Amino acid sequence: MVCLAVDLGALTVGGPLTPAERQLVADAAALGTSDPDELRSIRAAIDAGDDPLGERLCAVWAPEDRRGLGAFYTGAELVGPMLDWTLARSPARVIDPGCGSGRFAVGVARRARDLALVAIDIDPLATLLTRAALAVVGASAATVLQADYTGTRLPLVAGRSAYVGNPPYVRHHQLSPAAKTWAVAAGRRLGQPVSALAGLHAHFYLATALAMQPGDVGCFVTSAEWLNVNYGAAIRGLLLNGLGGQALHVIDPRAIAFADAMTTAVVTCFEAGAQPDALLLRSVSEPANLRDLDAGTPVPRTRLAATGRWSPLFADAPQLDEPSGFVPLRSLARVHRGVVTGANDFFIMPRARAAELGLERWCRPAVTSAREVLEANGVLRDTSAQQLLLDIPADIDRAVFPQLDAYLARGEVADGDTPPIATRYIASRRRPWWRLGTPASPPIVASYMARQAPAFALNPDGLAIVNIAHGIYPTRELTNAQLTRLVDWLNGARAAFRGSGRTYHGGLEKFEPREMEQLRVPSAVVD
Repeated sequence: MVCLAVDLGALTVGGPLTPAERQLVADAAALGTSDPDELRSIRAAIDAGDDPLGERLCAVWAPEDRRGLGAFYTGAELVGPMLDWTLARSPARVIDPGCGSGRFAVGVARRARDLALVAIDIDPLATLLTRAALAVVGASAATVLQADYTGTRLPLVAGRSAYVGNPPYVRHHQLSPAAKTWAVAAGRRLGQPVSALAGLHAHFYLATALAMQPGDVGCFVTSAEWLNVNYGAAIRGLLLNGLGGQALHVIDPRAIAFADAMTTAVVTCFEAGAQPDALLLRSVSEPANLRDLDAGTPVPRTRLAATGRWSPLFADAPQLDEPSGFVPLRSLARVHRGVVTGANDFFIMPRARAAELGLERWCRPAVTSAREVLEANGVLRDTSAQQLLLDIPADIDRAVFPQLDAYLARGEVADGDTPPIATRYIASRRRPWWRLGTPASPPIVASYMARQAPAFALNPDGLAIVNIAHGIYPTRELTNAQLTRLVDWLNGARAAFRGSGRTYHGGLEKFEPREMEQLRVPSAVVD
């Protein structure tokens, strides 16, 4: 890949190379030059508007290897409309943060070779590929920086700067403490509290907000998670106060927005300093239908500011006032997660295995699969096929029960290269490590993550639940008839609950306990 980049002209475009880029070039020098026919083929593909270098990189560098850099590249069906919107604002300079193989930057150069252009990426191989593609299309005013965008300070220019691209998708647990500290400090400067759970794409919004001058514009495509989740409050706040949100275009979660990333997508258009009375919101079924980014339904800023979840505002149906007599489920019940074992293979077992090991007296029948709830038809029952959950009292004397002691001892030794269960993250934080602390059986059980609305089921046999379902615990005593009416109503209305949770790629929707508690139910159902 480096040899190809050099032979295509990477060293002639974008300014001086960084030490990391120079090292890659030096390492590749021993391989000689590229095949002339291959070079001609790649040049022709780039001239035709393709990204053969990026495609090759994706082919040889598996998604799991690129995940740490968030290197998931953007398809032409998204790049084209985003560049249309951006260049229509007549910028004096275009900045592509997280440029990858240069799909946005090269797209700009194809349309305006003399336009000042800055492409930035932390990966030296990516910046070399961007340099190569820019050389092929004849970019004459491009600067390529191999650097961390969040720490890059660009000089001011006369005229408008435009920021366009696909900020890297890196989840918070892969970010360093220093990166999280930077984000919190950046949010403080911008007047926006920032959660430590924010991913790298949120950091890119923060860095862009710090860099933009009034009148600068931006167009980013990112995961759509921030529309609803707590960490997204910083992005939502910036778009309403400072970044000047103009339009939001959500790609249907059942569509594939990025070829090699299982994630949703939203395209966001903004203009620094603007405060329009309304933002344009639009949902499209697939990237090919994106096209005009000036289209959409106006939604008042006041309405966006009044809600912490923006996804429901994209619904085609008009938002009607809620009928009287409806209350949040929270006013009737609390929702809690099922127990987290940290090692299901150890703590969950069939009845026959529990009997074989002499562990039956310390086991409880349990709901261990979401499918059980989805297929329960409103009532869960303890059957002979029910899996059992190991639920041992904390104060038991293991020595008195040799079979139990022998089984627990298995969890205290390594299995080959696999560490002992007792030392794993979840188990090591329990005292003793094998004590699950299983809560009381919930009267109602609910599925919470599926490509369909949540399902609800009565639990008359007192099954325990693990963390594949939520337990619903009424806050006052309800009769069996009242519980039945509540479950029947919830299941009858479940289609209306779609969109109230957090939607992920492929239409997968997840309800956290607090989100499920916000579902609206008629208070009369339990009267």
